Amino acid sequence: MSETASAQGGSAGEAVVRSALWAAWGDALGFPAELADETTRLRRLNGQPEGSTSSWRRRVGGRSGPMVKLPAGCISDDTQLRLAVGRCVRASGRFDAEAFSKIELPVFLSYEFGAGRATKAAAHALGRRTTRWFANFYEARGVNYLDAGGNGAAMRVQPHVWAASDGRPERYLTPVLQDAICTHGHARALLGAALHAVALGTTLRQREIPQPERWAGMVSFLQRLTSLVTEDETLKQRWLPVWENNARTSFDVAVACALEELSEQMCAAARAAERAAPAQREESYHELARDLGALNRETRGAGSLTAVLSLWIAWAYQAEPQIGLAVCSRLVGSDTDTIATLAGALLGAIAGEEPPGPLLDAELIATEANRLHTLSAGARLESFPHPDPLHWQPPASLSDAVGLIDGRIAVAGLGLAEESSEIIRGHGKEPGLWQWLTTEYGQRLLIKRRANLTELPHSAHPRPRAPVTTEIVKAAEQSRLFTSDVAVGSFPDDPEEGVALLVARRYDRVFMSQLLEHYARRGSIQAAVFAALLSERLRERELGTSSGNGGPAEPGPPSHKSDGRR
Repeated sequence: MSETASAQGGSAGEAVVRSALWAAWGDALGFPAELADETTRLRRLNGQPEGSTSSWRRRVGGRSGPMVKLPAGCISDDTQLRLAVGRCVRASGRFDAEAFSKIELPVFLSYEFGAGRATKAAAHALGRRTTRWFANFYEARGVNYLDAGGNGAAMRVQPHVWAASDGRPERYLTPVLQDAICTHGHARALLGAALHAVALGTTLRQREIPQPERWAGMVSFLQRLTSLVTEDETLKQRWLPVWENNARTSFDVAVACALEELSEQMCAAARAAERAAPAQREESYHELARDLGALNRETRGAGSLTAVLSLWIAWAYQAEPQIGLAVCSRLVGSDTDTIATLAGALLGAIAGEEPPGPLLDAELIATEANRLHTLSAGARLESFPHPDPLHWQPPASLSDAVGLIDGRIAVAGLGLAEESSEIIRGHGKEPGLWQWLTTEYGQRLLIKRRANLTELPHSAHPRPRAPVTTEIVKAAEQSRLFTSDVAVGSFPDDPEEGVALLVARRYDRVFMSQLLEHYARRGSIQAAVFAALLSERLRERELGTSSGNGGPAEPGPPSHKSDGRR
């Protein structure tokens, strides 16, 4: 690590927080130009200086929705999804794919800002009670799961890296994949998410942006993606066979073909880096983006392409993050906010200060990033109190996500909130209603609602989850190893706490069978979560490390098509 990088980055915790803040700031900076032409972009800026966040106006809810003034530093779906993923990282550091896919994503549809077609189609499909996160093979709204190769997955994977115990790929790539396959099924999207995660993890660990001569090696490292899938029990047994049956090709072949494409893109980026003089950096970026297809409607939001361009920007502007993100934000025709948010996550990891100008929910973003870093150090903090997924039912429509809990306004699955604006009405025969709410945990949402609110069902209420504390473990250690006299009903409701007790009791088989019976009585989801967590702990005990190593994928013929929709 160089002295400059060390001095700029500060402590590991500061690096994570600044990574989160700069990622959100890049998102806010690029949001006004997202999918806009130059005339629209300038109209939205309304004469305000470029390179800084400012308020602007945008229509929400489609053509019949209202034109709304957005506050300075307003974040888009990129940061909204990142916060949602962070809420699903539990006290143990485990990513709760059930909570993310079944609770967060369906509710997200009621307040999203600019989500892509693939992400929205996936979230709608996950609203069906029978659709699980590892079997979301949707085909609707002109989007097919297997063709979903956009950057909607890459934009939200940073929390997995921030929460990784030692910042190494073996710790975070499996949850990155679990997260990504909830919405995207093309290898291009999975590789884009993995490449950005590796770039961010490397930057945080070594406190410098990876140099161009290392980029080809990063792509080669991703050959182990297929091994990661086969080493994860759920992915191997529940997702992979269905994926290969529907795709009519092997996953190895699809990954190999997408890797070949990614390797060519990365080589082109490295060559552009060698040629880029400081005075011509922006011009070089424009040329690279054009040559790689980032300005073409069909490919501009591709996951792998976005990861490559964001890495290039981070390397070229590592000493000037504000200028680099401004360059991203004004390249009309590209996916401005997502390239900028990925680049911001990398640049923030080595930045010496927080981003300038206003940023919506900056305090919450910093707090959540600090929580994830604290979890990476082995601390046990309280999990977000999502409802019990066993009994959860998503809102019947987008307008039903807002209701009442004991007479107080609340958002289904997310808890109590306060009104922050008057109700905003759309236009047309059946105008929708929107309102700014501030959740109890501090996030501001412009969310769709009804005029007359009704009580939310109890299944939509947040469920407090106690932290996995040292007191729990100490109490377990002091109890008897054989516990046949313990009533099954007295066991903890949270499978994570059950596994913690079992570990403290040295995997006593009698206690293990009682816990399994307890969670089986609560339902198949609880039993599956308990079994998955137990399997993970047993593998770690036997191997002394988490899964993640693997061999290269075999090359093969071209995979199925994809588009760049998020």
